Amino acid sequence: MEGGAGAVSASARGEARRGLPRGTRALRAILCVALGLVATGCGAGVPRWWVDPRPTRQEAEILLETDRASALSSDTLLLHQIPDVPVREHLRPCCAFGSELRASIAGLIPIPGYRIPNLLGPGDPGPHSYDSGVLSIARDGQVDPAFGRERNGLVYTCRGGFIDTAHVRDYADWAIFLAARIARIALEGGAIELPDEGGRRRVVVRALPRSMVERHGLRPSVANLAQWLAFELSIWHEIATWYGWSSMRGFSERASAFSPEDLYSNLVGTKLMLAVVYQSQARSEFAYNHAIDAWLAAALELLGAVPRELGREVTAAVDGLWWDSGRRLPDPRLVLRRNLGIASPIRPWLPPDRVLSEGLRHELHEACGGDLAPIDFANPAVRDGVALANQVTLEIEVDDDLAAQEPFASRGRRVSQADFPAIVAVVRAQVQAELGPRADRPD
Repeated sequence: MEGGAGAVSASARGEARRGLPRGTRALRAILCVALGLVATGCGAGVPRWWVDPRPTRQEAEILLETDRASALSSDTLLLHQIPDVPVREHLRPCCAFGSELRASIAGLIPIPGYRIPNLLGPGDPGPHSYDSGVLSIARDGQVDPAFGRERNGLVYTCRGGFIDTAHVRDYADWAIFLAARIARIALEGGAIELPDEGGRRRVVVRALPRSMVERHGLRPSVANLAQWLAFELSIWHEIATWYGWSSMRGFSERASAFSPEDLYSNLVGTKLMLAVVYQSQARSEFAYNHAIDAWLAAALELLGAVPRELGREVTAAVDGLWWDSGRRLPDPRLVLRRNLGIASPIRPWLPPDRVLSEGLRHELHEACGGDLAPIDFANPAVRDGVALANQVTLEIEVDDDLAAQEPFASRGRRVSQADFPAIVAVVRAQVQAELGPRADRPD
């Protein structure tokens, strides 16, 4: 959250404001890709936020005319140093759990010859792009450049199970957006409007205790709030997709709701933002993207990412337990097990030993150096004695489709993150009724 007030708007966002038709914007994007252009006007060449590194008059006054030079330290944020990060408008469309996934139209008409490989190796994810919503279609580890530079899919890791890189990226992006917006209103309080997702959403921010800011600085205080809130936002996404909300009209995403790897991957993404903020690596969109590249690679290395082919073997081992390769997207019974563990710490799902062949166990032991102990990640809800839920609230007014279903039909349309445990308890009962009594467990 170290950008500047002079943020530059992306050309595509400018076109949307000017009312260019979608077809025009799509044609322009296709031409940009076809011509290989990355200069101004094709998106990749224009950062959506950046910092002017020149000292301002205010900073000069602080240094020369007062005794408050400490206010220029890296632990202090002045308003012009806070990035004007644009709200996220896209969702990376990846990934239902499984490998070589097949699809159908409306769940009825098979699409012959179409498969989604899904599995990646540690070196495959490609360069990050803030708020990317471009579909990456991997074919044997290769990505058609016409579909963007990010390569998203599932990476199997020794200590974190399956990691969905699209989810990691999505919630790193949400967290940096929230950190920037919260920082601008943290001392006075205010509201942040978010795009609809299963209903109208907004974040209410209450003024931070000045003792908290004075003790820790605005940067850490805001970063911790944003990291915690972004994970809560991810829980709502899983809830909304379970109840039928979809980013692509007419294509149900229920098959991927609470997938075995989702929540853990989401939390990893929010934590990448913390590293970027603490190390002042978001002074521009480009700097942020490169920082996420580095931190994503470091996280995958820490978790013990294995080669793509070995990941495919592990995916095949849980076929019939966690997923059903005989089904096609968007069949919700494609994914047979749903991870509903929303309470901190978040523990990754690792395949039960009983489904691994002796040969596969040996391969994993070799690839992982014998270190197969899962790494739990915390999502602390209290900082310095302050309950973060007392400082920020995610308010949602669910749409008609959700309002007609339980538990919303009984509880009412308005919910906040405080309601999530009770809602997820209902989802758990529904999962067990539809998929079996142990469908919320990895074994």
